[in-house]
Amino acid sequence: MDGTQVAQKVYDRDDGDDSYARVKMLIIDKRGQKRLRTLVTATKDYPEGIKIFTRFYTPADIDGTAFLTWENENGDNDQFLYLPALRRVRRVVSSQKKNRFVNTDFTYEDLERRKVALDDHRILRTETFAGHSCWVLESTPKKASSSQYGKRVSWIAQDLNMTLRVDFYDPNGKPLKRLLFSSLKDIDGIWTAIDTEMQDLERESRTLMRITDIKYNQGIPDRVFTKEYMQHGN
Repeated sequence: MDGTQVAQKVYDRDDGDDSYARVKMLIIDKRGQKRLRTLVTATKDYPEGIKIFTRFYTPADIDGTAFLTWENENGDNDQFLYLPALRRVRRVVSSQKKNRFVNTDFTYEDLERRKVALDDHRILRTETFAGHSCWVLESTPKKASSSQYGKRVSWIAQDLNMTLRVDFYDPNGKPLKRLLFSSLKDIDGIWTAIDTEMQDLERESRTLMRITDIKYNQGIPDRVFTKEYMQHGN
């Protein structure tokens, strides 16, 4: 297979028609200070792409904050943020997607799936990572303006078509961040990464997420993926 085929297999990997997960998030800054958050996230497949809903519950200063992504078949994805203090939903515009998401080490761009056709993909080599034989895949934006990153290098488990690690570089080739997926578990026939960690190599900070409960193919109602639900939750 060539690089584009590998990228497409990852993009098309079966992750259920929908999913609902409870997640603990731990943010660790350069000094080792920790902040714990809890959230839920839901995803659902649609003909034009997936929709993703996230709501935070603790601590109190972030309770009710919600985030919504709608994938579009053609063009940019739509992202919306609801902040209870403002009592309104605002759209995340393209120029804001490089910004940090609610003070984590993820940017808004990191929270959306990147379409395969936006990048040129090539296999650099194969090697073992975390006990899996992996393709090491380099993905470079066809249009520099379409991403904050100059390139991404991903370790793809050949037996699972699943990403285990991503290194992010700036346009000058400087390493910026590293994303790790671990504690893989077969849940209802779907391989799931229980633990996710984003490392900011410049800030020397980390954001860790652990799934405490996840269910697939629950028939999640469409109303969950609306701006109205972000505000009212029903």
